[in-house]
Amino acid sequence: MASEIILYDIPSRGRPACWSLNPWKTRLILNYKRLTYTTHFLEYPSIAPFLTSISMPPNPPSLNPTPYTLPALRLPDETYIMDSKAIAIALEKLYPNPSIHLDDPVLARVEELWPQVMGKLRGVVMPLIPRNVLSDASIPYFNETRAERFGMPLEQLEEEMGGEKAWEDARPVIKQFGELLREKEGVFLGGGEEVGYADFVLVGAMEFLVRVGGGAGGGVFERLVKEEEGFGRLYEACREWVQRDD
Repeated sequence: MASEIILYDIPSRGRPACWSLNPWKTRLILNYKRLTYTTHFLEYPSIAPFLTSISMPPNPPSLNPTPYTLPALRLPDETYIMDSKAIAIALEKLYPNPSIHLDDPVLARVEELWPQVMGKLRGVVMPLIPRNVLSDASIPYFNETRAERFGMPLEQLEEEMGGEKAWEDARPVIKQFGELLREKEGVFLGGGEEVGYADFVLVGAMEFLVRVGGGAGGGVFERLVKEEEGFGRLYEACREWVQRDD
């Protein structure tokens, strides 16, 4: 008898729930395809020990400097996969209907543009993660590893690279996203009436901003929609698939 799917995710403070960008990409697929799954939450310090214990191969350094990351997934045949894109490919192969259109060229454009937005807004967003969503078990690890990554404590990152200047720097890339969101008829990036993985990559990012930055009615997400209202339309069209977060 096949086992169920298990999604490995990082918990939020209080009631454990999904908040992080990359796990949301996977969770959106599971929710959209109506697959039965359970969630196993891992605090940041427990991620590498657990994935090592199940003999998960580390991320190639050329693709990700962090050897072990979430999401990870256990499939019904009890094989394990790490990395949201690899998981998307596996789930689409195993459960092709409804399709998430991994071959849509718009996906590459989303995957190119969104990291640029986050790079410009890192001084706005990154300090909010330990402040607003992480539990006590994960905060020290997150603060230490991100200080190493950015070459400064998050408080300094916020002071030097946050605020209105960050939004000004991000505006040209956000404008490019606006053009992409309006490029085809219909609310979804691929055009027409069918949602795809490109939409889930972007909606997962938006749900991340909702969770860390003040909710859907305020903070970072509200500012993003103010800059480009097309983000809000896409988010509303996909809202049903962010309802399950645990």
